[in-house]
This record gives sequence, C-alpha cells and structure tokens, in this order.
Amino acid sequence: MDDTGLALYFLHAIEQTTDAVPEFVIQRLRNKRHANEERTSYMQRQFEFINRGFENIGIRYSAVKGLTLEPTFCPDVSLRHQSDFDYLTDLEGLYRGSLLLQEMGYVLHKESDHERIFVHPDNQGPKRGDAQYAASAAHSVELHLTIGHFPHLAWKEPVFLENAVTRRFHGSTFQGLSDADSFILQALHSFHHLLGGWLKLSWLYEIAHFLDTRAPDTDLCQTISKKLSADPLLREAVAVIVSLASQLFQVQPPASIENWITEIRPAVRIWIEKYARVWTFGPNRIDEFEWFPTSKLVLFLHQQYVPDRRDWRGIALARLLALNGLKRISRSAISKRPSKEKSGTRLSAREFRRIAFHLGSDLRYMWEVPRWWHWTRTCPPNGSSLKGSSSPAA
Repeated sequence: MDDTGLALYFLHAIEQTTDAVPEFVIQRLRNKRHANEERTSYMQRQFEFINRGFENIGIRYSAVKGLTLEPTFCPDVSLRHQSDFDYLTDLEGLYRGSLLLQEMGYVLHKESDHERIFVHPDNQGPKRGDAQYAASAAHSVELHLTIGHFPHLAWKEPVFLENAVTRRFHGSTFQGLSDADSFILQALHSFHHLLGGWLKLSWLYEIAHFLDTRAPDTDLCQTISKKLSADPLLREAVAVIVSLASQLFQVQPPASIENWITEIRPAVRIWIEKYARVWTFGPNRIDEFEWFPTSKLVLFLHQQYVPDRRDWRGIALARLLALNGLKRISRSAISKRPSKEKSGTRLSAREFRRIAFHLGSDLRYMWEVPRWWHWTRTCPPNGSSLKGSSSPAA
C-alpha cells in the first residue's frame, strides 16, 4: 500500500467504516500518517517558497498535481504521499526557473527537451515503506513543457498553461488549473504512465474520488465534455482512465462521461476487459523479482494509439528489448570495472533483477500474443471507429 499510495487513504476509510482491522495495523498506519502530516507541512512551506520565487521574477507557471489536488481529488493532502512538485511552464520559464531553483539549492538531476527535474542535496535518498513519509525523505521539483511525451500519439495536447487561474491553498495563492483542466490533466497524466508500463493506484483512486464527489456538478461535466469534444482520440484516452477508476473503486461516472466509455473502440475495450485488472494488480515493479511480470501486456493497448506501423515496430522493439534500460545497465557495469581490467563487467544483484524482469515480461507478452490476436482479429482497424477522428488506420 505504501508503493501504491493507498496506505493513508485506507486508514482514512477504515477509521470511518470498520473496527475489524487489527489494532497493531491501525497503529502503524497512524504512525505513518503522523509522519506524513509533518512532511506535508514541510512541503507546503517549500511549495509557497518556490511559488513566490517564480512570481517575483515573472515566471509563467501553473502548479499541477500534488498539493493542488485538495479538495477536488483528495479530502486532505496529508493523506497522500507528496514526493515532488510539478509545474507546467513555457520555454522561458524552463530556463529561468532552472536558474532560480539552482539558486534555491536544488541540483539538476535529469533533463530532456520537454522537462527538467531537480533534487535537493540536503534530503536523504529515495525511501520506501515507513521512511518515505519522513519530512527528510527526498523530494524533487519538476518543470514540464508538456504533461507527457509520446510523440507518436495522434492527438494535440490540450492548452493548460494559457488557461491557468489563481487558486488558494491553506491561506496562500498560486497559479493552477481549473477543476475541469485539472481533471483532464490528471487523466492524461495517468494514461501517459499507463502506456509507459507503470501506474500508481492512488492516481486512479483520486480520479474516482473526483467522479464520486463532483458528478452532480453538471456544469463542470459539460465543461469537460466541451473541452474534449474536438478530439475523439483524446477523449477516449480519458475514457480509458475513467473506466479503470470507476471499475476498481466502484464509483458511477456522470452520464456525460459514461457515454465516452460506450464509444471506446473494440480493441481498447477488449484490453480493459481482459488485461486491465491483471495488469493493474500484477507484478510491475522492475526492482522486485517475479517470474513473469505483467508490465508489457500494456503494449497491446499502446499499439492502438500509434497509427503508423513503422513507428509502432520501433516502439515495440525498444520496449521488448528494453534498449534504454540495457544501455544504462551496461554503462553502470562498465563504470564498476576496475581500471586495470582489460575486459569483462560486473553486474550487481539489482542489475540482474532488471534483466530478469525484462526477459520474464517479454515471455509473458509473447505468451499472450495468440490470445490477443484471437480476441481482436475481427476488430476494425485502429481509429476507424472513433467518431470524427482523422487518425489514419494502422
């Protein structure tokens, strides 16, 4: 539950509904909550510090996810583990924001064309279990130009930054998203990670909370529908996440959003019916040993959103062969080689686990290919059943 982000949500639920959970379990969860309350207070102060810094030098930004989710997606942010701060910005903000974060003591950890990630050296390294709730556990600041990076997906990302609004959080203000935009971003962020092979269950729980508490707001639902009406493929991506959240956490989507689920293409619907649950609850952690991880079963879904066959072959080969991961393992092994050695590398137990993970998940995927073909052989080509979609068929 710590890994899925649901531990404190579970505590919140059982305290209100049941006394059947052993006391020692409840006490341990309460200890986590107490630690996380202190961490949340620290993160709130840091959030305010960064926001004021951006505003003082005129950086255009919109804070997303994390602390901005209260109360629309979670009743109390101290119930969710906060590990980072996410900001949407523009190119100028990416550059100037990076300089400001470095002045604040953050160090650049990772960068690409569409994002930069900073960490604070005073924080301890990544933690799992109870230790992740400590105020001293690591956190990062991420500056994004987009919410995800799937260049082969045939949709145009919604405009978020231009529609930023002033929001209030525990007595302070910041630039954030409207509830409608926040819902769309949360769904697309989850979809981005879904196609990437890993999804945190608490994200689906928070979307389910939104559906459960905001469904009566017909104006809000109509606003969301209007924003997604121009792009059926984008709407289907949101519908996939809504379908997962509503099924796993037993909530009823509003009628306008439920209609999108009925329009999901047959092959995508088959993946939801046959693989969504086994994938969501399956062994998908690359740092833990499992014989046949389910991680790469999501490739069947991913294929439905890449209309060009040549593009898809490149993506599938890269994922199945784990090219990026194996390159990192190779560089790591070479870096550990003693300088006097002329040849050979040494692999750590962690690197062996990663190799085993990829081999096992490849075998699981290949085992499922005949069944997937059998289930989908009569389905229409990719994109052909999306009303108004201009996406080419695969």
